[in-house]
Amino acid sequence: MLDRLNTQLQDVSVSDWKLIISLLMVANFVAMSSLGWLVLTRRAPESSPLEARVLAQVPPTRTPLPTFTSTPTPTSTPRPTNTLVPTWTPTLTNTPTVTPTPTETPTVAPQPAAVVRPAATFTPAPTPTPDVDFQVSVRQLTACENEGKHHLFIYVKDMNSIGMPGVRVQVAWPGGEATMTTGQKTHIDPGFVDFAMFKGSYTVQVLDYISQSGGPITPDIPRSETCADTGNSVANSLYHYSYEIVFQKVR
Repeated sequence: MLDRLNTQLQDVSVSDWKLIISLLMVANFVAMSSLGWLVLTRRAPESSPLEARVLAQVPPTRTPLPTFTSTPTPTSTPRPTNTLVPTWTPTLTNTPTVTPTPTETPTVAPQPAAVVRPAATFTPAPTPTPDVDFQVSVRQLTACENEGKHHLFIYVKDMNSIGMPGVRVQVAWPGGEATMTTGQKTHIDPGFVDFAMFKGSYTVQVLDYISQSGGPITPDIPRSETCADTGNSVANSLYHYSYEIVFQKVR
């Protein structure tokens, strides 16, 4: 019980002690003042004749007032400092550390950054302007197409590949020439005309226009070709070859 009280008293701070002592002093002063006032103002009881005689013989002794003695302020007892008991720390045994063998990191050569090239813009080449009105193409007929003839089959076509009638065409050979007009055999084509060849070489062009020249063309081919469909063994043979000539208007 005393230990517990001592512990509780130790928890009281110095400021609290001062307040408690001040209150005790005030209470003590009030109590003493009240006691003195009661003593001074008390009426003496009426005494008997015998008591009066006794009092008359003995001079009254004045009761001294109690002296107020201040109680010294108790000083706070410092708490004992707790001494920490050292704890036992086990001694660690050094374990050898296994150092891992470093692995070789392959060196990767830096790759050059890809160069982004702008997409090529395709610019169509300008169509060259032809320098002639008619371009010419020449094709030798097969044996079954020819069947032993020796002709120039000439076609003159406009820019939409439609036969053009009334166009003059010239066929020339060494020592001579001939002029013909398309549209004479419209059952074949409005722009068609033909010409029979014999020995020698020939050239063909369109008159009244700027035209390419087809040729030289010759039937003098010393070779025979048989038409398998008809069995004609001289369908293409010496002096018996024919050609298709097309004049195409280009401007």
